[in-house]
Amino acid sequence: MITIPGFLGSGVSSGVKKKGKKDLALIFSEVPAKAVGVFTTNIVKAPPVLVGMDRIKSGYCQAVLINSGVANAFTGKEGLKDSILTSKYAANELGIAESLVIPSSTGVIGGRLPTDKMKKALPKLVKDLRKDGFLDVAEGIMTTDSFPKYSSTKIRIGNKTGTIVAIGKGAGMIAPNMATMLAYILTDINIGRRALTKALKNVVSNSFNKIIVDGDTSTNDTVLLLANGKLGNTAIKESGSEYRKFERAVTEVATEVAEMIVQDGEGATKVAKIIVKGAKTEKDAQKIARTVGTSLLVKTAFFGEDPNWGRIVAAAGRAGVNFDPNKIDLFFGDQKILSNSKEVMNEKKAQSILKKPKFEITLNIKSGKASSFVIASDITFEYVKINAHYRT
Repeated sequence: MITIPGFLGSGVSSGVKKKGKKDLALIFSEVPAKAVGVFTTNIVKAPPVLVGMDRIKSGYCQAVLINSGVANAFTGKEGLKDSILTSKYAANELGIAESLVIPSSTGVIGGRLPTDKMKKALPKLVKDLRKDGFLDVAEGIMTTDSFPKYSSTKIRIGNKTGTIVAIGKGAGMIAPNMATMLAYILTDINIGRRALTKALKNVVSNSFNKIIVDGDTSTNDTVLLLANGKLGNTAIKESGSEYRKFERAVTEVATEVAEMIVQDGEGATKVAKIIVKGAKTEKDAQKIARTVGTSLLVKTAFFGEDPNWGRIVAAAGRAGVNFDPNKIDLFFGDQKILSNSKEVMNEKKAQSILKKPKFEITLNIKSGKASSFVIASDITFEYVKINAHYRT
């Protein structure tokens, strides 16, 4: 059971999804929380993202209203009005300022919000708010996800114990460039705004930005970090041991949720950590890792448990990074595949690595000292099936 002082959660069915599945969720802070967020870099930004980007400028948020099943994306002025209207309904029901409500939506692009259904469901959604309601939140924001995603941890701040919780959703359309999918990180720790902003930027860079399922970046990607200060500690500043402890803890829960998203990649059977070493810059290493991680040929080889290393080096070579192709070392787990670009692979041992549900691929291009990584899923028959029939 997940609880966090000063926060309440709930999730109900508004009738959008079939079979009475939860499709509307609410996160509520008993006091306005300091809030920072990052949003999709897709030019086609959904109306709830536009509303969220505007409202986060105030620096505070008290409620997050999330609907699943309908993305309210590419819906124009009407869609914007719908996002504003439903957040107004929520604010009225909660008795708080409309500006303190941030909306999120996920689901099929092009569909308008079912505003009447949401309005009708809101009284129950608010009534059902409770301290242990975050599993309902995690279930209420799911689309093609096969399981709810959340993580929590506790850390000591001075003589007090603070709580950090991350809730997320995502299984497809995951190839972030700044945020990814939907994720909400909540804490009762008191922390300064500049420190909060710095933490979220670093955390997203080292967790959600490192995951790949299918190479598509959503119109609705949102990551919010809310801190309500209920712990009562002296506000953490943007440097020092307490800040570092805070950032590490937030990274921990965010990474756990991010890895769940890859694990739950639509139809996924494999989770591969693709590490690139020996690059001139971290940016170069990330470009290569991301190109390998998004390659359909690489991902299908992972699914087939085929140690076809040629697909990996071919992907690395088209990443737009200069390196000597005659000096590559490649490992599957602890098995060396290439040594200075010469094959030294034991095929049976290499294949045994790929048979595992989780494994590492390490590519050393020997051009410098920088490194980076991505965490990627394979691509399976089930992925095609799920997305071919998504609207049905």
